[in-house]
Amino acid sequence: MAALSGGADAPVEPPLPAAPWTLHGEAIVGLKIVRSDIAQRFVPPDVKVVRICPGRTLAFLYLAHYQHSPVGEYRELIVAPALVSRHGRVGFWISNIYVDSGTSMAAGRAIWALPKQIASLEWSAGGVSSVGPQLRVSASVAGTGRSIRLPFVGAAMSQCGSAKSWFAVRGSARVGHARASVEFARDDGLAALGFGSTTKVFVCKKMRVTIGRPRHSGQ
Repeated sequence: MAALSGGADAPVEPPLPAAPWTLHGEAIVGLKIVRSDIAQRFVPPDVKVVRICPGRTLAFLYLAHYQHSPVGEYRELIVAPALVSRHGRVGFWISNIYVDSGTSMAAGRAIWALPKQIASLEWSAGGVSSVGPQLRVSASVAGTGRSIRLPFVGAAMSQCGSAKSWFAVRGSARVGHARASVEFARDDGLAALGFGSTTKVFVCKKMRVTIGRPRHSGQ
């Protein structure tokens, strides 16, 4: 993609790495059963919330530190308020996603239609803190239990502007459990999902995750 600054010596931006992406790092994952009517506030009206039991769906909070990725080291925060379906496909709806890498933000928007925003994220052995333009999250983790190596597979959906996509996610990690204290501030109602309290989380170490090629609306 050429920069539009004119001149024979105009800088040329390197192309964004194509999907799929494989990333290596660590993550904290929280899952919550939430009321479907609350989750629907964060999901477009043309996307159906999937109920896992009467009046309830599944939400997740994901905080990751990738030491290695196609665009180098970066950190990420994802809020997915619901499990949803659209055009016969099922996945978690990603309503909020923050990264501390401009290249990751550009790729997420252009390739996967992810509504990525830039945030300042700090990661330590005891937790993570994030400051974004609309969302502030801090999480401290204590009491990590024994871990075992497990595979995982899933899917996600997202929208950025008018573009919508679905993509698969798969990988493996050494997974343990812990308790985390999560705090939201200026969260635009996200605390209603139930993550803003002490909660059980999965702690993923030595994680390898592959983000698949997206399928956009109509594909």
